Amino acid sequence: MSNEISLFEKLGGTYTEVDGILYSDIGMDDTDTKSDMDLVVTSADIGKYGHLWISYMKENHPDRYRHHIRMGQILIKAKEVNEEAYEMFNRIVEKYLTKHKLKDTHSTMEMWKLREQAKQFAEEVIYGEIVYKYH
Repeated sequence: MSNEISLFEKLGGTYTEVDGILYSDIGMDDTDTKSDMDLVVTSADIGKYGHLWISYMKENHPDRYRHHIRMGQILIKAKEVNEEAYEMFNRIVEKYLTKHKLKDTHSTMEMWKLREQAKQFAEEVIYGEIVYKYH
């Protein structure tokens, strides 16, 4: 290994050695604030519908989106939207399956088709009533 200093080290960067491999010490503080929030939102555990809601708010209601960020409640609200959506999803699927009975109870394909129809129907309702809604 040469003793030559890399450009990263000349600019004040440091490395940490783990098992003989050097990893650069780059943290969240090295990025601008806009990408910080994007990183937080993408890495947050807010579920499918929470992410869809955040994308919808960011594109269609940027003022309300920024308000939620300023108040520190964007992830909390997204998690609430996700939980509400999944609760509604389960209710709709169960109701759909009780209403539409199988003709052949031993047919795997028929059961799969019925469940897929139920899921698609539930997602249409959820998108309209919960996800793509101004919260």
